[in-house]
Order: sequence, then C-alpha cells, then structure tokens
Amino acid sequence: MLGLEESLKQKGIYVTVTKGDSMNPMLVEGRDRVVVVPPEFPLKKYDIPVYRKMGHYTMHRIVKVTKNGYIICGDNRGVLEKNVREEDIVGMLDGIYQGDKYIDRHDKEFLQYGIDAVKNLPKRRLKYFIKRVVRKIKRTVKK
Repeated sequence: MLGLEESLKQKGIYVTVTKGDSMNPMLVEGRDRVVVVPPEFPLKKYDIPVYRKMGHYTMHRIVKVTKNGYIICGDNRGVLEKNVREEDIVGMLDGIYQGDKYIDRHDKEFLQYGIDAVKNLPKRRLKYFIKRVVRKIKRTVKK
C-alpha cells in the first residue's frame, strides 16, 4: 500500500480515514474518509492543506494567507499555526465521504462550513485561553 506522498505522486489521489479531533465536527475520527489531492498553489483562505508538522501529517484550515505563508488552525482548535510554507504542504483536501455521501470542496455546504469555522475562530481562541488560565490557577492553588 502506498503512503500519502507516494500515492499523490503516482496516482494523484489519496483516500484515508481521518484521525484525531482537531477538525471536529466536520471530520470525525473513524467515521469520515478524506480525499486528498496534490495542492493547487497558491492556496486560498478556507482551503484545507495536508502538511508536515513535527514528523507527521496534519490537516487544518487556512484562516489567512500572508506574504510569509499560511496561517492555519484546526476547526476544533484555538491555537494558530503561523507561517506554514508551501514546501511543507504535500496535499489538500478535495472532498469528504461521510458514510455514502460525498461532499466536494467546491460544494456550497462545504464552503459555508469553512466560512463559519473561520468566523468562530475568535470564540475558540478565547475558550482555549480561558482553559489555559484556569489550569494555571489550579496548579498555583495546589502548590
């Protein structure tokens, strides 16, 4: 069986079951299959690239395009990954199988979900900030 990068080079497509919860609720671990294709540069806001991060592949949404690269964040995360470069990107999400239903990245439902996810990013960032502060306070109180 070919790995991600080998499959993209040889076949131009890679299909796999999702792992992790960083893109919930759009992508649910073990439920959804993602279709990955070679990236079409330059990528745009709301695209979902697959990129190398600390020795593994990650799939998160572009929330902003800058002169230094892409700012990316998981739909279920509040931490921004800044300056992700094109050379780190190996593929991009082309569509999702949710059961027998296929949702293409150009589908209106798919695009609207991306717009909403980015629009709600400030709320997620605030939520994660509050969680970090509460954890820090709890650690301080225990000492």
